[in-house]
Amino acid sequence: MINTQLPNTTRVWIYQSQTELSADLQATIQKDLNLFISNWAAHGNELHGDAFIVENYFIVLAVDESKVGASGCSIDSSTRFIKQLEKSYGISLLNRLYVLTELDGKKEIVHFADVKDNANRFIYDPLVTTLGELRENWKVKVTDWNV
Repeated sequence: MINTQLPNTTRVWIYQSQTELSADLQATIQKDLNLFISNWAAHGNELHGDAFIVENYFIVLAVDESKVGASGCSIDSSTRFIKQLEKSYGISLLNRLYVLTELDGKKEIVHFADVKDNANRFIYDPLVTTLGELRENWKVKVTDWNV
């Protein structure tokens, strides 16, 4: 569930873990996310955003760019932050060769090249760019996925 009051036009960056994040690890990472978001800025201007974990696999960073737009430097700082999470917790968040699929409530990580072989499954689309897409069109049937 996506628990944020940000508008649907909010820009998002999604980082998928290659393994399911335990409840304890999620709680720890959420504290790190809250600290990062409270200090995230673009050229000295505070970004209006949020960060949360979804479906036990995804870390989402979100910025309402109608207030202040994310800059190259602020995006770079978020990437450094994600790399630090990887290092601190021994998890992989930047490997885009795998995607999370689901069939009958069972989640499975699948190599990107093998996605089309799983046509009866749903995929969590890693290419969404807005909170609205994340809320409405994130989990789609593999056969409907436009890649």
